[in-house]
Amino acid sequence: MKTRLPCLAAAALALACGKGGPATGRTRPPPAVTVSDVRQKDVPVEIRSPVDLRPILQADVGAKTLGYLDVVLVDRGDKVKRGQLLAVVRPSDLPDQLAAARGVLAQAEAAVALARANKERAERLAPGGFVSQQELQQNETGLASAEATLAAAQANVGALATRLGEMRIESPLDGFVSARKLDPGALVGPTAGTGSILTVQRLDVLRVFVPVNERDVSRLQVGQEARLDLDALPGRSIAGRVVRISPAFDPVARTLDAEIHVQNPDGALRPGMYGRAAIVTDVHKDAMVVPASAVQLSNDRAYVFVLKGEKVARTRVQLGVDGGDWLEVASGLSPGDQIVTAGMDVLSDGVPVRARKDVDPFSGRPLAASSN
Repeated sequence: MKTRLPCLAAAALALACGKGGPATGRTRPPPAVTVSDVRQKDVPVEIRSPVDLRPILQADVGAKTLGYLDVVLVDRGDKVKRGQLLAVVRPSDLPDQLAAARGVLAQAEAAVALARANKERAERLAPGGFVSQQELQQNETGLASAEATLAAAQANVGALATRLGEMRIESPLDGFVSARKLDPGALVGPTAGTGSILTVQRLDVLRVFVPVNERDVSRLQVGQEARLDLDALPGRSIAGRVVRISPAFDPVARTLDAEIHVQNPDGALRPGMYGRAAIVTDVHKDAMVVPASAVQLSNDRAYVFVLKGEKVARTRVQLGVDGGDWLEVASGLSPGDQIVTAGMDVLSDGVPVRARKDVDPFSGRPLAASSN
């Protein structure tokens, strides 16, 4: 028993010495990040707004004279030409009024013929003293009165004939029937209260109205290029141009409308389509742009991490145009700088990193080419 105690003491001493020896822990490697060059490109400065398409021309077609709708020759979606017969209205007593007016016209013509004969006879007899000067003047006045009555009768017949011709409803423009509102048998006319019969729209050119805020109006000009992106046609950008600018602001919204025309030769664009319009008011040449994911926002300030050797520097930048997936940097960076585009969540100013250019830091796969 006594011989085992020294051995145990020696083992305990060796264990104590081992605990007080130098540490052998592993060092954590620097975080892996992806860096990319700051890119330069021409950045368009745009005024953007949600809009909808509207026809270049639209007409609600109705009857000018009271009557019953006899027939409608077109329907919604039909293509029509200017002057094409669209509908026929059956008048009530208009033909009878026209017949009566023609009778009055015939009487007026006979009265003029008689008054003219009397005047000519008086002119022949006046030199011989058979007709007094007073009678001659009366005959001249009678002829003038008869001619005035004739003119009124002719105008009345013309007006009634025009109204009768308006029973034929014709298209006022080239386009398409966008709405058919009434059917045969309906009472139509200004006092009928039934409204228009058809709506015709011209669709070879469409227009949009872009509301512009007061601070952007000074940059607007007629002729500026515009772009239209529609929800119904994803991936297709439609070019247009500013053709006119409203002279006054909307008193409620405090915006001013800029009108854009877009061509529609294939008919793919339709009124009512919803989308977003952008008017190009300026272009920043060779501007520096970075991916939007590379920018950190803190207390209304923007920062990026710039690679400086084997470390990163947290750099404040001033942003310009917002391109959606990219941002313009107005100041804070220089051409040739490399910025961290992935892996910046664990970074702070001055920390060392393991940087790989345009490579996913987690999978090691090359990143797709940036669109900015």
